[in-house]
Amino acid sequence: MKKLLFVYFTLSIFQYSYAQENEIFLMRFHEMEISGNQNQFISANKNYFKPLAAQAIKDKKWAGWQMLQSVTESNKFIFIHYFNSPKQYESFKGAFSSVVAEKLGLESPNMDSFEWKTTAPQEIFQVVSAVSGNSTSNYWIKNDYKFNNAQKFIDNNKLWGELVVKKMQKDNIGMNWGFGINLTSDNFENGEAISYNGVSFDGAASLEELLKNRAYQENPETNQTFNKLWEKFLSEIEKKELTDFASAKRTSIWRLIDESWF
Repeated sequence: MKKLLFVYFTLSIFQYSYAQENEIFLMRFHEMEISGNQNQFISANKNYFKPLAAQAIKDKKWAGWQMLQSVTESNKFIFIHYFNSPKQYESFKGAFSSVVAEKLGLESPNMDSFEWKTTAPQEIFQVVSAVSGNSTSNYWIKNDYKFNNAQKFIDNNKLWGELVVKKMQKDNIGMNWGFGINLTSDNFENGEAISYNGVSFDGAASLEELLKNRAYQENPETNQTFNKLWEKFLSEIEKKELTDFASAKRTSIWRLIDESWF
């Protein structure tokens, strides 16, 4: 896969377009909490682990690496690892080799000032669709969903990308978007999803822009363009019976710390 499923992340998460429609592009989430010196933790990742991630990309071990930090809980981080295919994922043996680090002339970081722990299973998602703009998303809203019908979830999100995101990108710097489905954890009870099995990301250039877009504003003209698109979107999903595409949703806001891509 060339630089087309997300188009190099000077643009960031979900800014490529599929090179081949039937290609299965994967992302794996590694969530962790840090105690101690967060700045040292970030520095270690920028100066040591990022170059190793970049070398692993050059060696075709994986397709991309990203580091995100929670805006509301600064000790929480998500690392997202990208793979061009299930085959590449299955053959993955790791990216952070001390042998490779020595060849690259990297000095092992001092990690005495912080501790980290994994806080969730490292779930694997398929990236189903992405809408890329022409500018960087430095902040992201991560939306986690529970859905009972995968096709409804996929169809609803595809319409959102086509009818809303694509139309708004030209007037919204840093707007990028994409969504995926969980391939490794799909738990149901009495026909209802009990685990979050879908995800989408809404990108913005700045935290200010992201918060402004989410805020209530009295002036109806402020949101006139969005309101028209929203009405059209609602009309389409009602017509296609896609309003019940998810049974639960939770959101969180993340800052892009660093990344590496092929």
